[in-house]
Amino acid sequence: MKKFINFMLVVVAIFVIALLTLAIIEPKDVVVTRSVLIKAPKEAVFEQMSHFKNWPNWSPWNRMDSSMKMTYYGTDGQPGSGYKWDGSKKTGAGEMRNTAVDGTQMDFDITYTEPYTDEAKSMLKATDSAGSTRATWTITMHKPFPLNAMNAFIDLDKLLGGDLLDGLNNIKTFIEGKSAPAPVAAAVPVEGISEVQYAGGTFIGVRQVVKWSEMDRFTNANRVMLTQGAAAKINGKIAGLYYTWDTVSQTSDMAVVFPVTDTMLKVKGAAYITVAPAKAVMAVQKGSYSKSMETHGAIEKYMVARGEKYSLVIEDYEVGPPQEPDSNKWVTNVYYLLK
Repeated sequence: MKKFINFMLVVVAIFVIALLTLAIIEPKDVVVTRSVLIKAPKEAVFEQMSHFKNWPNWSPWNRMDSSMKMTYYGTDGQPGSGYKWDGSKKTGAGEMRNTAVDGTQMDFDITYTEPYTDEAKSMLKATDSAGSTRATWTITMHKPFPLNAMNAFIDLDKLLGGDLLDGLNNIKTFIEGKSAPAPVAAAVPVEGISEVQYAGGTFIGVRQVVKWSEMDRFTNANRVMLTQGAAAKINGKIAGLYYTWDTVSQTSDMAVVFPVTDTMLKVKGAAYITVAPAKAVMAVQKGSYSKSMETHGAIEKYMVARGEKYSLVIEDYEVGPPQEPDSNKWVTNVYYLLK
């Protein structure tokens, strides 16, 4: 009996040592984040994010439990507002509370009361991203020492990440399906679209299949590289060539380019691209790139009405961030080259 007790004491000691070791190694804060790109103005996306009464349109938890009871309080969309939910065994019960909002980001606290008690801090954010809106959802879970040892056994990124991604994709489906076509006429009037002869030209640039989430980084990095390496040959403003726009893989076969006077200079990592003259449907977009999807939607609507198809999309950034910090003064010439 004594040997058994001693054995159990050794087992307990080993368990405690292992637990404390894990607690020292594992982080106290686990951050889970997901992002998607949405073809809509960031204002429309953030409207869905920052008003709790809009959450039934897209929240994965609301969709998980249609019988969930919601009790709202405060001024929706403002700090201090929130709601309490009471759902099934699957969704439990708890509270969401807006703690800060600044126009593009809302911070909020999550308190779980059933079937267990816990807390988390969360953030929803909508920012401009290469003509679309990048929607980001982040949850931070804090576990004090030594409870943080449990992080070694629970994959919170996998456990929560799917819900965050589902919610963001639900926003994307809701916004793009409901609101994308509606504002087209206001953003770019049909009479503001014209059929022109695109002159064509020779460019130096970098072409690659890029994830939508990486387009800003790709554009900025190659803008710097090209302006440094080919400065003597550059003869115009930066442009973007878009060969494909894949909504399934969320990628684009695109090129960041500058027009050049000749093709004699060799720049490592870059290539010369020739675009032949062609008939094109063209519109001038004035203002922030958040309006890009509205501009493209207007052009595509114009083309569908006339049975026209295109082979290449060109965004010619006549005035942009490098020259003008005020986004209201940006000017982008958008061309759809016809087949």
